[in-house]
Amino acid sequence: MKLIGVSAGVLALLGVICVVSIPVFFSDSHTPDCGQSNQIGGVKSAGAANLTYTASVPFPPTPAEVILYRVLEPEITTELVSSMAEKIGLKGTVRESYDQMLLSDEPHSLEVHMKSGRVALIDIPRWMNPNDKDLPESLPSDDEAIQIATQYLEETGLMPPDAILCGVAHPQIVEYNEDGEVIGIAFEDVQVSYSRTIDGRPVVGSKLTAEIGGGGDILNVYKLWRDYAPEKEIAVITPQEAFEELKATGLAVDGKGPTAVITGIELGYYEAPAMDEPTYLVPVYIFRGEVRDETGGTAFVRYIPASPDLGEGIPAVK
Repeated sequence: MKLIGVSAGVLALLGVICVVSIPVFFSDSHTPDCGQSNQIGGVKSAGAANLTYTASVPFPPTPAEVILYRVLEPEITTELVSSMAEKIGLKGTVRESYDQMLLSDEPHSLEVHMKSGRVALIDIPRWMNPNDKDLPESLPSDDEAIQIATQYLEETGLMPPDAILCGVAHPQIVEYNEDGEVIGIAFEDVQVSYSRTIDGRPVVGSKLTAEIGGGGDILNVYKLWRDYAPEKEIAVITPQEAFEELKATGLAVDGKGPTAVITGIELGYYEAPAMDEPTYLVPVYIFRGEVRDETGGTAFVRYIPASPDLGEGIPAVK
């Protein structure tokens, strides 16, 4: 089964152009988290006083303790980035700027963050820019894009051994006229996403994507995939206690319905953003659901720390 969602943001460019992402997620008995936000539109605060919370799924069985994993700081050197660039097919001199190692080989830019190891490879003139190469009729099929992305990541050494294919999306730049009518697509590529699990539990925040453009060209690769090591076992709260915490703290969601329906509850781990310097991969409960009224629903994802002592710095939604 495939689940399809749409999100949009607007900018002006010789008329009205809208950036749209149409993700297709693979669903089975356990779908790893793709790191995709289910938030659409603006963000409002919906506290416990404004909503009635119900769970349409049973609370999952969870252990009393889980392993706490310490984040390992990577050793990012000029030699490592040069070797990475060579495998990618880039030439140039590596230079350090703030917390990053940079290499430019037009039209490509390679950036490696020294604290997190985050890798960003960009085809600057083409990626997310209107052009005559990256259009729907020039793109590979989803299956072909998966094959291209997987082969590329493996050949360049960017594919982690624990990566799991979790979805395909079609980011677009869509052009509208002044009446709001679609008059064309100015850009589209195929984004292939991978996620990971630890001890069978999803890791939200870990991200690996490769975007394929016209002719099967690689337009963008993004990788945030910190190494880790077990430190100790720690006690975690129950999903029922996490649900009570959710009700007490409320939601940040653009929805005005009277009811928040929980459709998924999972114990996982949280990896902090690339620019942060976390000590641990933090255990969290991942709540998925909808704020519903008579006209429909607005999806949300909410993170609740599974160990209250480790909850500082974890956002409601990633």
